[in-house]
Amino acid sequence: MKKNISINLQGIIFHIEEDGYEVLGRYLAEVKAHFSGYRGHEEIVADIESRIAELFVSRLSPSKQIISLEDVEQMVAKMGRVRDFQAADEAEEDEEILASAVASGTAEGFYTGTTGSSTNSASGRAYTGSTKNAADPGNATAATDEPRRLSRDMANRKVAGVAAGLGRYFTVNPLWFRLAFVGVLLAGPVLDDISWLDELGEKLSAFSVIAYIVLWIALPKRYDNVLSDEDPNFRKLYRDVDSGKIGGVSAGLAAYFRTDVVLIRVLLLAGLFVGGFTFILYIILWILVPEAKTASDRLRMRGDAVTLSALDSNLRASEEGAVTPGSRPIGTFIEGAGRNLRPAVGFVGTLIRVVAGALLVITGFGFLLAFTIALGVGLGVLPESQGFIHTGPFPPYLFTNSVPSWALLAFYAAGAIPVLAMFLLGLGLILRRPVLSRIAGLSLLGLWLLSVVGASAAGVRISRDFQMEGEVTQTERFPTLTAGTILLDNHTTHNDGHKWVDLNLTEADSGQVVELVKYLSARGATEQEAIRTASTSIRYTARATDNATLVLDDFFTFQPDARFRDQDLDVTLRLPQNKRYRLSKEFANRLDSENFVNNEKPENADTHTYELIGTQLRCLECADSDFTNDDEQDTDENDGIDVRVNESEGGVRINTDTDENGNVKVNIDIPKADFPTDFSSYGDGRRTYSFTDFHTIQANGAYRVLVRQGSEFKIEAAGEDRDLRDLQVSTSGDELLIRHQQRGFWSNWKGNRNPVLVRVTMPTLDKLELNGACQADVAGFRDARNLNVEQNGACAATLDVNATRLSLDLSGACQTHLRGQTNDLVVDGSGACEIDALGMTARTADFDLSGASNAKTRVQERLKVDLSGASEVQYAGNPSRISKEVSRGSSLVPIRE
Repeated sequence: MKKNISINLQGIIFHIEEDGYEVLGRYLAEVKAHFSGYRGHEEIVADIESRIAELFVSRLSPSKQIISLEDVEQMVAKMGRVRDFQAADEAEEDEEILASAVASGTAEGFYTGTTGSSTNSASGRAYTGSTKNAADPGNATAATDEPRRLSRDMANRKVAGVAAGLGRYFTVNPLWFRLAFVGVLLAGPVLDDISWLDELGEKLSAFSVIAYIVLWIALPKRYDNVLSDEDPNFRKLYRDVDSGKIGGVSAGLAAYFRTDVVLIRVLLLAGLFVGGFTFILYIILWILVPEAKTASDRLRMRGDAVTLSALDSNLRASEEGAVTPGSRPIGTFIEGAGRNLRPAVGFVGTLIRVVAGALLVITGFGFLLAFTIALGVGLGVLPESQGFIHTGPFPPYLFTNSVPSWALLAFYAAGAIPVLAMFLLGLGLILRRPVLSRIAGLSLLGLWLLSVVGASAAGVRISRDFQMEGEVTQTERFPTLTAGTILLDNHTTHNDGHKWVDLNLTEADSGQVVELVKYLSARGATEQEAIRTASTSIRYTARATDNATLVLDDFFTFQPDARFRDQDLDVTLRLPQNKRYRLSKEFANRLDSENFVNNEKPENADTHTYELIGTQLRCLECADSDFTNDDEQDTDENDGIDVRVNESEGGVRINTDTDENGNVKVNIDIPKADFPTDFSSYGDGRRTYSFTDFHTIQANGAYRVLVRQGSEFKIEAAGEDRDLRDLQVSTSGDELLIRHQQRGFWSNWKGNRNPVLVRVTMPTLDKLELNGACQADVAGFRDARNLNVEQNGACAATLDVNATRLSLDLSGACQTHLRGQTNDLVVDGSGACEIDALGMTARTADFDLSGASNAKTRVQERLKVDLSGASEVQYAGNPSRISKEVSRGSSLVPIRE
C-alpha cells in the first residue's frame, strides 16, 4: 500500500504516489532555479509544466489512474535534467538557489549535492535520476536496428491510424497523407463538373475510399509508437510571429521546411504577379495556422524535441540575437543588394514622385480651367460664340436655358473641387509638404458634399423634363411647283448648333402637289408639353424658288429661346408619280445607294433624270457604264471564310464575304430553335416541379425550353436521368430559374451530354432571358402587354406572340425568329446577332444594331434604325416614315414583294 497525493499541473489534476511526488518536486525545483535568470521565467516554467502534464496524460489509461515513480523517472528521461547541459559555474549558482529554496521549504526532498540523485528521508530509499534523454543516439540506434513494418499507428491516430502509419513508415508528417486522402475523395465532385474528366473523378473518389478501407482491414495495429509530439523528427506548422514581418506565415513555413525565410517570401511575392493566388493562400494560412506562443511551440515548429536542453538553447539564442548571417545566405545576399541599391532606388522614387506630382498638377489644372470656362459660358459671362466649349449639334444656349443658375453652380462645385484637390495633391508631392491645412481641407470636403446634394436635386428636377416623348406632324405643300421636271436642290447650313435632318422619299398619286411632311419630336414632363416644345423650338426651311426648283435645308436649327429637350426632326418628301426629277450635286450627295433602284447609285447623279418608284429613284437615261462596275471583283467563292463549329450539336456556322462595294459581310448561321417538343424524343427520365406564381423565365445552359400559355402553372422536364440530376429548377421571387446544379467551380462551364427538354405552362409571360447555348420556343401568348426578351451567347429563340410592345436585348451570336403582331418592336443587338421578324407585323420598329448584326422586319408606319459595324436591316411593308443613322459598311435595304 502506497500513499497518494493529488497535484495540479496547469489546471490538470493528477494522483501521484508519494515517492514520485518528492522526485517531481525536486525536479521542478531544479528547473525553477535554472530558468529564474531568464526573462519571462514564470511563463517558461509554466510551459515546462504543461509539457510534463502532456507526458503524464499519455501514461494514464482506464486501467491506470495513478502516476507512479516509474512514470516520473520516464518523464525525467525524456525531458532531461538541468545538469545534463549546465556549465560548472552555473551549477554552483543553481545549487545555492536550490539550497535556499530547500531551506525555506519551497522545494521538496533533501539536497545532497550529488548529480542526478535524491534521497527520500521518509522511506530511507535513495533515487538516482536517469540523465539519458529519450532522443539520445543510443536509443535512436536501437530503434533504427528494428526493421520497418507498415502498420496502423494507434498512438497517433485520428480515425483508424492508417495515415499515421503511412507517415511513420515513410518518415513523413501524417498530415500530408490525410490531405491526400481527403483531396482525392473531393476530386470526384470537382472533376465531375468537367465533362471529359467526370469518369476519372468518380474513379479517384472510389479509389480513395476503397484504399483506406483495405488498409484499415489489412494493416496490423501498433500501440507502442512514439507520440508525434515526442518524436524528434516531428514538426508542426506554426506561425513564427517573433521573426515574422506581417503574420509570421513565411517564417513559420521556413522553419517547417528548414529553408531560408527570404526564399519563402520571394516565392509568395512572385505568386502575386502570377494570378495572385498566394495572397489568398497567405490569408488562409494566417487564419488556420496557430501562432507559436510558447518555447515548446517554437521547438515543435523546428522539429526539435521538447527537452530542457532544447528549451535552454532556444532561450539563449533568443537572448543573444537572431540567426547568424551565415545561416541564411539568400537573405544576406538580398539584404546586401538592397543596401547597395538604396541610392538608386531613392533616386527612382524621387523621380516617380515628381513625375506623378507634375501629372496631377497638369491634369487638375486642365480640368479646373475647363469647368471654369463651362461655368462662365453657362452664366453668360463668356460669349458662347468664341468656341470655348463644343456641345455637338446643339448650341450651348439650349443647355444654359434648361439649367437654373444654382444648378450650374452645384454641378461646377461637384466637379471642380475634386480636380482642385488633385491639383493641390500634385503640388504637395512636388514640394514634399501638404499645401492645404486640415481646416481648409475639411471645409472643401463639406462644400463638396453640399454641392453633391445640390447637383443630385438638380438632376432629379432636370430628369422630370425628359419623362415623356411627344411627336407632332406638320405638312407643307408646294402648289407652285407645276413644271414637268423638278430640280431638287440642297441648302447647306451646316455649322455648330445645327442638327442633321433625315430625308426620306416616297411617292404620291399623279396629279398631287409636292408635299413635305415634317415629323418633329421632343421630350417633356408631359406628352402635351413635349408636343408643344417640338412644334415651337425647331426651325427648318424648305422653299420653292420657282415653278421647277425646290430647295431643302440639310440641317435644322433652334429658336433663340429654346430649351434642350432632345429635339429631333425627320422629313419625308412626297413626290408625284407623273413628274420627272433632277438632282443637284449637293442633294445627290445627301442620298445613299438605298434611295436608288437596285441599291445602285449612278455616277454623276446630278446629270441624270429620274422618276420615283415607291421610295426609290429610277434613272431614265442611265447606261450600264453610269453605274459602278467592279470588273475586278473576285467572284471565287473560295475567297470567303466558312467556319463550322459543331453544327450537329447546336453550334455556330460563320461565313464572311465581300459585297460589290467592298464591304465585309459576316453571316453567322445558328440553328433555328426548332426541336422536337414531345417527351418521347428525350430519354426515359422525367421530372415534375410544382412552382407557381412566376411571370419571368431565366434559362442558363444548353437546355431546350418550351413555353406555352395556359390557365395553370405546370413545369415538366424530360431527358436522361444523369442529365436531369444536373438540372436545377427553382424560383426567385416571380422568376423561374432553369440552370445547372452548382456543385463546384466548374459548374458554369459544364454542358449536359444529351438534350433535355423543359416544358413550362404559365398564364402570362413578362420576360424571357436566355444565356449560353439555350433554345426556346414560345407561343400562345396573344394578349401580352410588355414582353422583354434577353439573349446572351449562342442561343436561339422562336416567338409567336401578340404583344403591345416587344423589346429584344441581344448580344453575342444569338438568333431570334418572330411571328405574330406588335405595336412597337424595339431591338438592341450587338455581336453578330440574327433577327428574322418578317413573320411579325409591327406598326413601328426601332433597330439599334452593331457588330455585323442582321435583321429582317415588316413595318407599317415608322422605321428607325441605327446601324454600325457592317450591320444590315432589310424591311418590308412600305413604312411611311424612315429615320436612319447608318455608318460605313452598314446598310438599310427594302424588300420588294
